[in-house]
Amino acid sequence: KLYVFQVAPNPTKVRLYVAEKNALGNALPVDEVSVNIPEGEARTPEFLKKNPHGRLPVLELDDGRCFAESLAIIEYLEDKFPDPTLLGGSPEARIAAREMERYIDVGIMMPIGQAVHATRSPIGLPPNPPIADAANQRADGALDYIDEVMSDGRPFVMGEQPTVADCTLAAALQFGRYGRLSCVSGHGHVTAWDENYRSREAVQGIVIV
Repeated sequence: KLYVFQVAPNPTKVRLYVAEKNALGNALPVDEVSVNIPEGEARTPEFLKKNPHGRLPVLELDDGRCFAESLAIIEYLEDKFPDPTLLGGSPEARIAAREMERYIDVGIMMPIGQAVHATRSPIGLPPNPPIADAANQRADGALDYIDEVMSDGRPFVMGEQPTVADCTLAAALQFGRYGRLSCVSGHGHVTAWDENYRSREAVQGIVIV
């Protein structure tokens, strides 16, 4: 079971990974369970037994063991169901995809999350314009780099095939739209990628904002 919440960026990253694997013909046996974060369902005693930190996503195995952290879950599923891969077919391709995913996570997803929670927090945090402004500037700088990477017209972040980097970027930008941020403004290549990625059948029902 995969415990998730719609639109939340880290659960969305894993949901997109599973959807992309399924679209490639892997058919991962993952059942989603929705946990309503704003309603406090991630802080109940029952859920805290699955993840004491009260965060999503959480992957529960058939034997009851539970694991958190989005990239750790993706790495586990990739090890368990390696073909077709979303990390690349060679060691060099895999390290490149991991490197880019980390850059997008730290440089774009994290500051977008900070900006959303400082402007329109889904868990009720108070607005904090200085934090939002600083976070938006960090995300904008990282998006400048991604825009340059995509300037060669590639359909996906790493080239011709989707990877975990696309999943992380799409999840981050969706959360930004949820928070009414203008994340891709001024980044034409990222905007084109975003529109194309969101239009794909594989991600329908997951990228909803």
